[in-house]
Amino acid sequence: MVLIAIVSDAHLLMQAEWLEDESKITTEGNEVLENFERAIDELKKEKPEAVFLAGDIFDYRTKSQRRVAHREGEKYMIRIRAVLDRLADELNCKIYALKGNHDSEPVLRSTEKALKGKFVYCGYKTVKIGDLNAFFLDSHYLPGLYDIPLEQIPGKGYMLIMHESAPLWGVPAPSEENFRSICKRFDIVFNGHMHSFQPKAIGIPNLYMIPAFIPSREIKNNWMVKYKYPSDLEPEIRETPFGFILLKDGEAVFRPYNPLQVIVRAEIIGERPEDFINGTHEIYGAISQREDKNRLRVWVATNADPITIDRIFWPTIREYSDILTMDVLCERPKPKVGEAGPAIEFGAKAFTREELFETVLGSVKGRQSEVARRIFNEIFTVEYLRSSRPDERAGFRKLLEIISKDYKVSDAFLTRAWEMAKGREQE
Repeated sequence: MVLIAIVSDAHLLMQAEWLEDESKITTEGNEVLENFERAIDELKKEKPEAVFLAGDIFDYRTKSQRRVAHREGEKYMIRIRAVLDRLADELNCKIYALKGNHDSEPVLRSTEKALKGKFVYCGYKTVKIGDLNAFFLDSHYLPGLYDIPLEQIPGKGYMLIMHESAPLWGVPAPSEENFRSICKRFDIVFNGHMHSFQPKAIGIPNLYMIPAFIPSREIKNNWMVKYKYPSDLEPEIRETPFGFILLKDGEAVFRPYNPLQVIVRAEIIGERPEDFINGTHEIYGAISQREDKNRLRVWVATNADPITIDRIFWPTIREYSDILTMDVLCERPKPKVGEAGPAIEFGAKAFTREELFETVLGSVKGRQSEVARRIFNEIFTVEYLRSSRPDERAGFRKLLEIISKDYKVSDAFLTRAWEMAKGREQE
């Protein structure tokens, strides 16, 4: 059987922020590309006969949610295509890719054209390599609960490569039953998106979660050193979670990659502003004593709301200018998927639209989930929320249409309800 390397979630363009100087790439962007080149060199040593890219390699948005401009993206793509070209030439192999939720199909197709058949975009296609066949399923990811459509997947095959949320760690995702139905059709299934190597995932013997290839702005829960406050500040250390999967004779093995940087997770939990200030000073004070502090890339995780992060965390963090902090992540407990529970108390906390979307969809199911999804998709759009003068009347009328859909009401009812809401009931 052929030897295959499986790579996922490199997020190579998430750092492609706009720079006035067209000749430059950010320091962080250069680090990502250098890690990518080094990780590919490690992969080459295994001499695989094919390389599978399981999604989220080429981002169409940056971490700040700006669309990657062509002139910025091309700075990265020139180097990325050169790395992939050398990989294919040196191993005399092909590179096969599907589309992850962060990928752009035009970029995948243009890469296929630029590399002249060495790179193949094969979403929704079965690829045969030696005595092995693999079906590539483009991502169906949606925030919250959703289903992976079974009708788009072959009834039988050896291998499936996909890129979906999985019901792990309380993440809203397709159900375990949905995954089991899919995995029954194949001998072995590999899933990206979760950024973590996990065999026998969600208790399914032939399901593997693929690790993140390298560190990126989409860090999720990947770390190498972890500090916690309140605690005794003795850091927890673990082996690198980054790398790729090597498949040989039906056995999937994790091959780790040690990045240029040391990824640090700083967990700071509190209730009052002084808790967050004290926690930041304690952890950053300990980090400042490390001999390798120049290699550290710190990600802070906290239960504080976004306003506290902006007004308390960042001013305190900036006092430690010799330590590179990548981001402060707002991580509040989420309701368990599929469980009925008490009403969610939002209080005076601020949420991003995506956080609110995921929180709401994670707390409801069935028809309620579909109604909530339509409300966000058709009313609370990004454009609506950003507008200085949102059309609230149109939004309310759309709400009436959505919630009355299952009741087969007439247009006259909607008109009457609308007139009553405006205080101008007409007899």
